[in-house]
Parts: sequence; C-alpha cells; structure tokens
Amino acid sequence: MKFKEMQVGDNNVVFNALVIDCKQKQTVNQTPYYGLTLFDGETSADSRIWNVNIVQELKAGMIESGKVYTFTAKVNEYNSKNQYIVTKVEDIDESVVNVKEFYRYAPVEETVLKAGIKEYISKIDNKVLSSLVKVLIGEHAERFFTYPAAMTMHHNYLSGLAYHTYSMLKLADAFLINYPNLNKNLLYAGILIHDIGKIEEFTEAKSPTYSLKGNLLGHLVIGLTYLEQAGQKLNVTDTEEYLALQHMIAAHHGELEYGSPKEPAIACAVALYLIDLSDSKMAAINDELGKTEKGTTTNPIPTLSKKVLYVPNID
Repeated sequence: MKFKEMQVGDNNVVFNALVIDCKQKQTVNQTPYYGLTLFDGETSADSRIWNVNIVQELKAGMIESGKVYTFTAKVNEYNSKNQYIVTKVEDIDESVVNVKEFYRYAPVEETVLKAGIKEYISKIDNKVLSSLVKVLIGEHAERFFTYPAAMTMHHNYLSGLAYHTYSMLKLADAFLINYPNLNKNLLYAGILIHDIGKIEEFTEAKSPTYSLKGNLLGHLVIGLTYLEQAGQKLNVTDTEEYLALQHMIAAHHGELEYGSPKEPAIACAVALYLIDLSDSKMAAINDELGKTEKGTTTNPIPTLSKKVLYVPNID
C-alpha cells in the first residue's frame, strides 16, 4: 500500500517503507518518541512512534536509517498534511519484498555511467591531468559511482554523483564547440573531480547524512585533500596542471558567499561553475516536471529557492 492510497482516519494500515531519517526526541513532558521520515518508493511522509518500546522487538533492537521495514499505522492530519502514527514495526522479509524498489536511482544504469565516464577520461590528452583523474576516480570508484551528489537539492539518489558528473561532461561538449578557446583537457578533468570530496562528505550512499568531516570541512576542502594525496603520489604537485585543478575545485561554487574560498580566475573554472550551476538547477527542475501535469504548477523547487514553476499546457 502506498501513501497516496491512504486517507486521514484510516487505522491499522500496513505498508512497507524505507526509513530515510529517524531521530529519538522528547515531548514537552520529557517523554521519548521517534520522529521518522519514510519513503514508500514514490513519496516521502512524516511519521511518529509514540510507544518507543515497539522498536525493541526488531532484530537490531532499533530502527536504522537506510533500511526498509513493515509498518502498521494510523493516519492523522498535522499541519494540513498526512502524518502516520506507527503502532507496530517489523523487520522486512527480503525473500518476499524487493527492497530495491524503495531506493531512488540515477536514470542511467551504473554500467552505462562507468563506460561513459571512462570514455571521457580517455579524451584527456594531457598526461598529468589524465594521471590525476585516473588515480582519483580509480581509487574511489566504488563510492564515486554509488553515492548521491547531494542530500536534498539535486541528484539526491544512488549514483547521483556519477550521473551529475556525466551530465556535466555532456554539457561541456557544447561549451567546447561554442567556445573553442577553452582548454578541453582541463575542463574535462575539472568536471570529473570537482565533487570528489562528496564521497567523504556523506556517511553512506543509501541513506546519507553529513559526516563529521562533511560538517566541519565540506566537500571542497575534502576534495583538495584528495587531490593533494594524488599529486604527491604522482609527484606532480609542482606542475601548472595540478595548481589549475586545485583552483577548479576551490572555485567551483563560483562566489565567496556560496562557499568557494576563491572565485573563478581561469576560463575553465568559470565554465565549470556555470555548467555545475546549470546541471544542478535543471536536474531538480526536470525531476519536478516529470511529476507535474500540464496546466498546473510544480512543487516548490529547492534549487530555485523553493519557487514553483508553471507547466504550460502545450503539446
């Protein structure tokens, strides 16, 4: 049963859902309870467990984010939205339920992403840039090809980081045609590694939260550290290629107020910033367009400061 099929007042509804987030909290009377965000494979919903003792019946003795469970709940209304009051929670039987249905994946298969990104790496003719990219992607391939690109804003699903990178590389092809004086090798290399720090900014792929390093340093600083390690391994830290890539990572947010310690001072760094900005915004917009009927408006879009867009009723 999906959330969209449930109505306020329904009691003892049984459904399977992925726990996106689970936090133990306290009421004003200091009574413990759980606040959960659940995902049924299509939509997410707010949920509460007032009787915390029911969680002890699970195998792990606790609810884990990133796992799918079977819930029994009553549907209430809170702040004009459905809220699910869980009365029972059970471990899922994976022989009966396909848990993969509850995770969001990039719209391109991981094998296709790997092949596509490998092809772009092969287009980098500069040996220093090629070597740095191969080390950085190669040593971290498992996480690079499975982690999301963000928590909520854009490409926030499994393999989102690789898909975001691949989309940017394809956008870069148009930039290189229209602006032939851009350095192809540097632009490809910068795009490929600009977000490499996200593999340590987040805790995991399926149900990511910000890691301690993610909160204290952020992916730009983490990415620069990874680049330094690769540069020292290859003994290329005194090259202009290495310095240019450092700048590309440091400046890819474009402006100081958005977290970049330096604003773009190389043409390819400007291009990287614009391509990154375009893909992050348009990917989020495209997701909403796919869920919105013509002649109506989208849900608020985070990358557009939660603005809504009208979808023209035009064929």
